[in-house]
Amino acid sequence: MIPFPATHLSILERLRGGDPQVRHAAFGDLAEGYWRPSYHYLRLQWRLAPEVAEDAVQAFFTVAFEKGYLEKYDPSKARFRTFLRVCLDRFVQNLQKAEQTARRGGLAERLPLDFPGAERELAERASVDLGDPDRFFRDETIRALFGRALESLRRACDAEGKPQVFRVFDRHDVRPDDETSYATVARELNLSVAQVTNYLHASRRRFRELILTHLRDLVADDHEFQAEARDLLGLEVEP
Repeated sequence: MIPFPATHLSILERLRGGDPQVRHAAFGDLAEGYWRPSYHYLRLQWRLAPEVAEDAVQAFFTVAFEKGYLEKYDPSKARFRTFLRVCLDRFVQNLQKAEQTARRGGLAERLPLDFPGAERELAERASVDLGDPDRFFRDETIRALFGRALESLRRACDAEGKPQVFRVFDRHDVRPDDETSYATVARELNLSVAQVTNYLHASRRRFRELILTHLRDLVADDHEFQAEARDLLGLEVEP
């Protein structure tokens, strides 16, 4: 069993709390974790044009924050990401029924989201299975989660003056080819095999910790966190 990350309050507790700053920060964490899966979902499942999907995502998170949509989540009915996806579906349905534009620029600042990058990711996909919307949204959420953890690892290694640790991890675990081995990575990066071994051990451990840290911002409570950690990483976590 491994301990939880340092964050003690669940995302749902932070959203439902009375401190406006805590609630705003919690919603920012949710938006960061779910905006990309939401955009991909609207582009492919709802077949929205890029600019329409972009506006819909911006509007959804703005309105969800203002109206407290996500605070109504009931853990006994579904996982939090499923509830969020259903809220997104209903939001887009209401927009379309009312023949409204999704743009709501006067209500709040638009989130600084990399929609062009998200669009490029879609263009690079060879195929996408849309047969199960909930499965698709889950897979996109996991993909975004791992991407955030990877970027966090890169930044941490750079900040600590250890960029070579990330390069080894990226080359061996993230972007391997048929010839990749400890020895080939060592030769390519002018390292010893022992260094590659040590760097991979350290980076894999750090990457797992970062995944768990970011995962806490995507789930409603400790019970769901435990279930997701078990499903994604095969880990048993405890408080």
